[in-house]
Amino acid sequence: MKPPKKIEDAWFVAQYCAGHTKAMAVLVKRWHKKFCMQAYRYSNDADVAKDIAQDAWITILKHIHTLEDPSKFGVWGVSIVTKKSIDWYRKRKRIQEKKQEIVQEENQRVTDEKDHLEKQLVKEKLKKAITSLPDEQQKVIRLFYIESYRLHEISEILQPSKGTVKSRLYYAREKIKTILKD
Repeated sequence: MKPPKKIEDAWFVAQYCAGHTKAMAVLVKRWHKKFCMQAYRYSNDADVAKDIAQDAWITILKHIHTLEDPSKFGVWGVSIVTKKSIDWYRKRKRIQEKKQEIVQEENQRVTDEKDHLEKQLVKEKLKKAITSLPDEQQKVIRLFYIESYRLHEISEILQPSKGTVKSRLYYAREKIKTILKD
């Protein structure tokens, strides 16, 4: 035996489908609060829950003529609200993920920019340090680090002994370290 509420719901659905629009007002009065509570379980926001319930009512009005068993109006309506709530939740989640992604990208961009600026600053300091070296040491540094020559090749190019080239390279490095520390 069906509970009286289901029978009443079925009767109001049948009345509405027959053209009595006031029957829908009774269904709304009976179910709207329950629909809002169902939507609130997903949204935790009363205003959003009301919006979801309102959207569900629009769907119910469009499709009530397709309801095969009018006594299942409550279950059918709650399932529509639940689907709309899940859709809202998923959409909100995608938006939050997108916002988080944008924030992460911006943070990465700022970090990359900082790193780039720091590297530029170090390069400028290094250039300044190299240009402050005596000419012989500058030549050895450039040939060794920039042009990738070996010590014996630098000795052949500049004509001092390999030991002198090695000594100039050592003192140049030490002076650059001192300048960069300051």
